[in-house]
Amino acid sequence: MNIFLVPYTWHRHLALAWVCAGAALLAWWLVLGVAVVAPFWTVEWDGPVYLGAVGAAVAGTSVLAEQSLSRKALWRRVLFPVLAALLSLGSIVGSFWMWTRVIGPHLFSLDGASDLADSTLVSLRYRLPAWMGAGAGMAFGPTLVRKGRGILSHGAAGVGSGITGGCVWYLFGYTKSALGYSDLYVASAFGAMAMGLSFGLLAWGIPDALYAGWLRIVTDNRHARRIPIDGLDGRARERFVGHFPVGLDLFLPAEDGVLELHVSVMVNAKQQYRARGLTLAPTTVRRFLEKVDLRYDARRPAPLETELSSGDRILCGPPDDPSVVEFLMLPKEER
Repeated sequence: MNIFLVPYTWHRHLALAWVCAGAALLAWWLVLGVAVVAPFWTVEWDGPVYLGAVGAAVAGTSVLAEQSLSRKALWRRVLFPVLAALLSLGSIVGSFWMWTRVIGPHLFSLDGASDLADSTLVSLRYRLPAWMGAGAGMAFGPTLVRKGRGILSHGAAGVGSGITGGCVWYLFGYTKSALGYSDLYVASAFGAMAMGLSFGLLAWGIPDALYAGWLRIVTDNRHARRIPIDGLDGRARERFVGHFPVGLDLFLPAEDGVLELHVSVMVNAKQQYRARGLTLAPTTVRRFLEKVDLRYDARRPAPLETELSSGDRILCGPPDDPSVVEFLMLPKEER
């Protein structure tokens, strides 16, 4: 994944989910191709091979995306995804056999459940715990590689994605309801894709730390001129906008109603952005369904300020013809 191809919109929360879903679907296709052409496993291994391949592909892809987006060294981009995939593969296979050989027969011994390892047994009552174990194993590798960061969220995402995948698999393949599709190949494909999609959506998201705030002039005078608010160092700083000839970060001419020191935008160590009005002249922040007046009030001990979000516009000068500065979030590597 490339951070330049993931804009700072709500769609960025879905980017990793679709990548993981694609990896799961590719793993399903490879397992199916080997099973049709030259399978090297017996029938009772169908379950662990299918779930293991899908879970390992999703786990490795999640870690690979993190390493690629953060521009880590090449050896980390290779070693860490492979390590996560192998750890998840072993965990999934172990959990599958633990359920089918130890826990499952003990729990369902009174119900006449014979052999849970039988590949013809497709009841969701007996197979859903296997999917849950696969989801938990899928989260195991990335959790260890990420040194335990987000262990609770990873665990919940893994179990939840396993439940989601199992339910979708059963709905499309084996249920007798009107919603059922009753196609075993489609069921295994959609079950794998649902598990990868939900894990990529819930386990790890693209962090805001990979983006930085910028100011861009929207009006005709100096149109598209832009400056960064913070840089790669991540330190707190403040940028000033006005027409003072020396020392300002973003210059706008006085003919457009911009004062010497009109407005500033600052960022703190927690990467929270705020705009401050520094003059009595009209200064307004506009966003969807909201307008904030930042004109300096001499009766207050400090200037008025408001938190900024990507896409907010700061209007400086007369309301009928203001100079407009837009706040944007762009990748930190942007130049």
